[in-house]
Amino acid sequence: MRLLVDGVFFQLSNSGIARVWRSLLPRLAAFPDIEITVLDRGRSPRFAGIEYIDFPSYTFTSTASDSLLIDVFAKDCDADVFLTTYYTTPTQIPSVLIVYDMIPELFGFDMKLRAWQEKDLAISFAQYCLCISENTRKDLLRIYPKFDPERVTTAYCGLDSKAFRPREEKEVSAFRKEYEVAEDYCILVGSREQHTGYKNAGLLFDALKKQGQFFDVFDQSSRSELQILCVGGEPVVQKHFTEGLPDNITVKRVDLTDDELACAYTGARALVYPSLYEGFGLPVVEAMSCGCPVITTPHGSLKEVAGDAAVLISGKDANELANALKLAWNPAKRDELRERGLERAGRFTWEPMAEELRKLAFKAADERASPEIINFMKEWNRLRRIQADIDVSL
Repeated sequence: MRLLVDGVFFQLSNSGIARVWRSLLPRLAAFPDIEITVLDRGRSPRFAGIEYIDFPSYTFTSTASDSLLIDVFAKDCDADVFLTTYYTTPTQIPSVLIVYDMIPELFGFDMKLRAWQEKDLAISFAQYCLCISENTRKDLLRIYPKFDPERVTTAYCGLDSKAFRPREEKEVSAFRKEYEVAEDYCILVGSREQHTGYKNAGLLFDALKKQGQFFDVFDQSSRSELQILCVGGEPVVQKHFTEGLPDNITVKRVDLTDDELACAYTGARALVYPSLYEGFGLPVVEAMSCGCPVITTPHGSLKEVAGDAAVLISGKDANELANALKLAWNPAKRDELRERGLERAGRFTWEPMAEELRKLAFKAADERASPEIINFMKEWNRLRRIQADIDVSL
């Protein structure tokens, strides 16, 4: 079995989806009955046992021509099944698609944008879809009711337990010193500014602006300074978040390696993850694996992932979040959350997802010669060729 993998997402971003594929690719390559060729559009990580081919950058414009070019490379390397790290498609070999979330469809994104049109096409073309949570699977089947439920499976994301583990105090101290991080801090991870607001980062800033409700959290003998450590996301923390914060609450934004992030989690009072929807919520598991208390919501897949190992809030009330922060400062509650989180995080490994993806790839390959699939791909190729002839860059 030869898999052709489009490394398009590595070109586009180094965010959570890239982490998924950095974890999956070496595990897929380790299967003795699988060979992998990656179309490298730029920045694809290198793993032993995988062949890499330079491929044109993705532009979200001439997407039909891109599909036809994928076909050429698929034929040249005699690929059996196509996998994409994002929402690209071939036209003449079966596709197994990982679906991460249904955020654009559910949160009012402009579905006329080419990126989301291509996602729709990728789902429509795929022989099988693997969703990263049951909630994502449910949403996919609700939005695509004609998709055969037997062809949509679920496998959870895993965890790099070598990187994301509780760190020793000296490692945490060294991290704090290098990045000038305060002794008391809580963490926000990822984007803070979304045009639909589903990431909901502003809720933390609103809660901390309620000075009178929050500062009795601190033990009177300890420091009364708190830092919000923003990891990744936009390069600058927007002023509307920081304006109005009390003087003894500071904000710092950093980019961190996995090892540094593990140190940050270990030393933090809490990960605050008030998102109103996630396809999975990998930072929740990573934080728990480092012994960091987690405050999150039950929305999307987050309750499914966090279970009883996090403080759950509605995500709609700053007072409620302020009270959750008080809980995270309580020593007994912190110990309880740490113990539950470490146990919960241990359930998430990458091997089941890699095995499920392998299984679906073999199913798709076995169906390739069926008259139904042959006719489907012939018609799909015809339509994409028409689109390629009239496509223009806007």
